[in-house]
Amino acid sequence: MNRKKALLLTLLMSTSLFACGTTVNSSSSASSSTSIALTPIDVVLMGGQSNMVGCSAYSILRNTIDASKFNEYTAGYPGIKIAYDCWTKNEDSTYAEQNSSKGKFVSSMLGEGNSDLTFGMEVGIGEKLSSEGYNSKVCLIKFACGASALSLDWTAPSSGSVSTMYTKFVEYVSQELKTLQASGYAPQIKAMLWMQGEGDAFPSISGDYLNQLNYLVKDLRKEFASYSDTSDNVGFAFIDGGISDSSAWPDYKTVNMAKQQFASLNPAKNIYIDTIANGLDKTTLQEDNAHYLAPYMLTLGHLFAEALKPFLTKVS
Repeated sequence: MNRKKALLLTLLMSTSLFACGTTVNSSSSASSSTSIALTPIDVVLMGGQSNMVGCSAYSILRNTIDASKFNEYTAGYPGIKIAYDCWTKNEDSTYAEQNSSKGKFVSSMLGEGNSDLTFGMEVGIGEKLSSEGYNSKVCLIKFACGASALSLDWTAPSSGSVSTMYTKFVEYVSQELKTLQASGYAPQIKAMLWMQGEGDAFPSISGDYLNQLNYLVKDLRKEFASYSDTSDNVGFAFIDGGISDSSAWPDYKTVNMAKQQFASLNPAKNIYIDTIANGLDKTTLQEDNAHYLAPYMLTLGHLFAEALKPFLTKVS
């Protein structure tokens, strides 16, 4: 192997997220051209507001689950990597970054919510997928903003007005996809997970949720078409979780109905998770009456992982 090829191979192996799979193939032609065989990897996007960010304090888990399982969640799942960037919307409508992996892909684990004392559904997803053979085959990219509303903060180009979170989401996802490519991977977006709607569950804007959801998903599928299988003229799956029946969200039924209506437009690719029917009602929330208690955040992650599996590349 000549020096150029050796250096290239060393670089790829050192930047590989899972330290596996990436190879360098050399041509047998007289020109001795070198080509890189990228390792395919499934990518799952994660967007929304605070219950996607993850505001569930994990201290409660110490007394409610087996110590070995708590240690497992603390150590995380190195086979299910995540890049995350968590934000919140302030009362003056400015935005503040709360917690981030700083552009790096790291193990899915506790401490990746709005602070290092909280977590989101990535832990339940990591637990589920790693136990079913998806290690080193799936990466998560999470960008979410607490207190954000679809109709105010996530409006997409098709709506006629692009909002800050839509722009930041696209920028962040694009950046992380390039990080994967630079690490020797060929990323393909299989699905987007969406946990949001509490910020829209008010009479002034709840009625516009279906329209804005249509714009959002259509534009994101178009935005990332080059990273998706569009042979069905649709693109990646969109998996959407219903919001709770908390008294803090007076129009939760309107928002959840809009989510169900959107799913019915393309049942093969638009999936609605009825969280309340799965037991995640207002009794499973923390004292803030908004965010899931830690054990139920794990349940939420499991529900999303189960809905996600049919869209991932099958594992042997």
